[in-house]
Amino acid sequence: MSANLANIYAELMRRYGEDYTITYGPPPTYLSSIAGASEVGKKIVLVFKEDRNAASRIKTTPKKFVEKKEGSTDLDLTGSPLKDDCIVDAIADLSLDLQLVNSTAWKLEEEFQRGVAVDKARGIICSEHFQHADGVGSVWFLCDGSDHGQTQLLQYEFNKTHFSRGILSYQGVLPAFMVTTQSLVRQHSAVPTETTIENRYQVNPHMTLRCSWATSAPQPLLVNLRDCEVALSHTFRVGDCSPLTQDFMNQLRILVFIREDIVSYHKDEQQDAGRDPTYRCGHGIDMDELRESINKTMTDVSGLMEHYSSGAAEFDIEEVVHRAKGRRLTDLTDKLWELLKCCGSYKDLKMAFNMLFQCAARCNIVNTPTNKNRLAEIITELANRRLAIPCLSGAEALELLLEVGLEKVYKDYEFIYTESKMCSTNLLKETSETADGTSPQNVPQLRKSLHNAVRGDATPGAGIRKTLLHLDADSRVVGDKYGDEDVAGIKNSYFDEHESMERISKLFQIHCTMEHLLMIHIHLNLPNVYSDVCSELLKKTPKLVEAIDDQLSDVMDIHLAAHYVREHLDGKEPYSRHITMKSLNKFRELQTTFYFNSENICPPELAQCFQCDDKELVKERTYHSWLYRKIRTLK
Repeated sequence: MSANLANIYAELMRRYGEDYTITYGPPPTYLSSIAGASEVGKKIVLVFKEDRNAASRIKTTPKKFVEKKEGSTDLDLTGSPLKDDCIVDAIADLSLDLQLVNSTAWKLEEEFQRGVAVDKARGIICSEHFQHADGVGSVWFLCDGSDHGQTQLLQYEFNKTHFSRGILSYQGVLPAFMVTTQSLVRQHSAVPTETTIENRYQVNPHMTLRCSWATSAPQPLLVNLRDCEVALSHTFRVGDCSPLTQDFMNQLRILVFIREDIVSYHKDEQQDAGRDPTYRCGHGIDMDELRESINKTMTDVSGLMEHYSSGAAEFDIEEVVHRAKGRRLTDLTDKLWELLKCCGSYKDLKMAFNMLFQCAARCNIVNTPTNKNRLAEIITELANRRLAIPCLSGAEALELLLEVGLEKVYKDYEFIYTESKMCSTNLLKETSETADGTSPQNVPQLRKSLHNAVRGDATPGAGIRKTLLHLDADSRVVGDKYGDEDVAGIKNSYFDEHESMERISKLFQIHCTMEHLLMIHIHLNLPNVYSDVCSELLKKTPKLVEAIDDQLSDVMDIHLAAHYVREHLDGKEPYSRHITMKSLNKFRELQTTFYFNSENICPPELAQCFQCDDKELVKERTYHSWLYRKIRTLK
């Protein structure tokens, strides 16, 4: 099919390439919205004129802005005060409360597109050589709207069995109350045998509720909140992270930076480029102060019995996120993460670990670590006189810090999800385990030997301090990614490049799910759907994340039962409507698509060509309206 359409494109280029700009590729964004993505397909041939001089007049692509009026609801997520009951009414008239302008992002090249004269476009379509072209697919002509019907696009669909033409025209601006079943059926010019309807309700600039259904009724209802399919879409962008959740996102950024520095160091090491690792996340701390903090953290007995638990109290997710930011850390390595990440350089970080190891070997440790990471194992071994003070080399200090950080950040999210009773911890668990539930390859044997050493089991040499001389070949870690499989001895750290990326990606997925839940809670307050949202989002395979920047985003699109949102949307005018009516007999199929949107979805310079009227400042909602009519008849 694509090859046949490409042949038509080549023929048009040969005949009209000097007079018009002709492209072969994805349809314009506004065409997909108006006619429907399923109707226009993935690739079309588009004929138009191009005005590159418009670049000097176009400074930036218009974006949404929020105009805050007296008495309007503030949709900004700041975390305080709590807003459980304020947003439900905000859907009432978002054309007034939000003042969204040009929120549909179009491509930059679409701002340079201009229409051709309607009669010239029709002349090409009616020519014999055009209609006899061999191919399958649609050719669209962007028109200048100079005719009485303000034609925006003409379509000729090449089909083996049918003669198919389409016309898309701009209908101007009209109040919402004028969109009625009677008027639509009258414009369709026949009794519809099938009608599909999609209404979109804009909750905020990044959240949309879509209600869709199909009916064979001759006079279909234009609003159906009883048995429609409801989909909730929300886009979270890292750059829009609120003060409430910014601390958690910053922790994820630190983990990503540490991992990047570890991988970079090992790659340079493979290329024999000798250098010290770098650490770029800490703001710096006085080393004497750090030594004192480490000693206090490991020996302080105060607060051991205090647990930051809510008991039987119930908190919503927004309150729990507040509490999570100040939750009491009970495990030693979690506390050490907060201290060690403050180091200003890798030299200081390595020195801090040396202080830590000396303290563990000489002091009476009260806060025995319970976490399951390599640093906890080393501290326990040192405290029980089973291990000589390690000498960290290469990027081992960073690798230890990364593993500790991954576990601490996971606990932060675990606290949020369990305290707010959003889901069980099974959905949050890391994906590093294999399908049969075993631990990563090569790790169990070594960790088991260390565990036995701590317990004092009757194993050969259990009472002797472990050094490199007492290890046999079975204790070696083989298959290491960086080629040190022949190096004997206890590994000071466990680092796997792919596993670490998987764990960070899972944490990012958990964070994004938290952001989606917060937005649902604050803007819709639908507590009954939280469990379903968690289950659907967290069961997906995490998207691998190599870097976290402000442009990184995550899109949620989940289906809800209609009764969850019925009372919220009842009596509210949709932000946009997409209605398609079809009538057919043995010889002809008539399809009419009506598209209404509270904003003009076309680029501003292009919209001027269709004499687009600006909306007046009126109280009721008004729509920009388009009509797409397509007729197919048997050849």
